[in-house]
Amino acid sequence: MSNLRPITPIDEFEEACKKANLNNKEQMIIDHIRYVGVFTQPSLTKDLKLDSKPPVLSLLCEICRKIGKHMPEHFTNVTNWSKEINEHNVKWDGDLVCSLVWNKDGERLSPENGTSLYHTFAVHKELFQGLD
Repeated sequence: MSNLRPITPIDEFEEACKKANLNNKEQMIIDHIRYVGVFTQPSLTKDLKLDSKPPVLSLLCEICRKIGKHMPEHFTNVTNWSKEINEHNVKWDGDLVCSLVWNKDGERLSPENGTSLYHTFAVHKELFQGLD
């Protein structure tokens, strides 16, 4: 299997979002991520004035599963890819819309790698709306 990320068909994604019937908070999270492009869990929580519990990344996974239910083939491809690129062979449902960021040296931006205070995520290019 290739390490290339499955590119999200934008029309299918938009339709799946509508069918997922996201509540206001869930839609706000997706819209914000798609607008800012790069975020951490603390920045997302602060920007959207969310409670720290449940963690916003857990909410993001739930949102992605709701959307993924309406684009099952793509969601399966993404979760297979997610597992493939994970150092512990674990999938992350949030990979439907965003992924961990890597620096120029090929290291994840994360506390474990000593490269950032928090895990840093970027929305997938085709889903980014910050320049619209």
